[in-house]
Amino acid sequence: MQEVYFIREVEQLKVISDPLRIKILWEIMDEAKTGKILADILEAPAPKIHYHLKELERVGLIHVERTEEKNGIVQKFYRPIAQSFSIEEILPDQRTAVKDELSDALKENILVSLDKTKSMIRKLDPDVFMYSNSPLKFGYRHVKLFPDQVKLLQEKTKEISELISEFKKSENEEGDMYHYFMLSFPLKDTPYPEEELD
Repeated sequence: MQEVYFIREVEQLKVISDPLRIKILWEIMDEAKTGKILADILEAPAPKIHYHLKELERVGLIHVERTEEKNGIVQKFYRPIAQSFSIEEILPDQRTAVKDELSDALKENILVSLDKTKSMIRKLDPDVFMYSNSPLKFGYRHVKLFPDQVKLLQEKTKEISELISEFKKSENEEGDMYHYFMLSFPLKDTPYPEEELD
């Protein structure tokens, strides 16, 4: 599986701009799953899930990783073709053509990742919270930035992301597993007084 796949075709952009397809991609990122398994997890009708899998496969965003025969039925296990998908190389007019769908899909992507992060936090070992030099780091800030500052933060975030990708390539069984979550977006107004949770 490649690290990043750059979406360049409008058809791919349209297909991936469906919130349910975003949920499907998240579910098969770490482990191949069948349509039936996905239908159970996502609490959706199996025919609907199979339709979305076929659409994702048709435009080359997922593939069948393996098949297994069970009771005379061939089960297909699907995986994405990449760890992540980027729309960086889509032209502005192409983005405009599916602006609303793309917006909904990107919001859904963020919400699914937040849900997964919340689930992991709920399962944290209580010992993580018990000592002063805890590996748990969290917080949020609202800050007014100039365009050059935003660009600098984006560059630093990209550096961190690339560093994590390098670590991922060489990870071994002896290390401790960590979850990283980074998110920033522009606000029209500060929704509530500044609070810092560090």
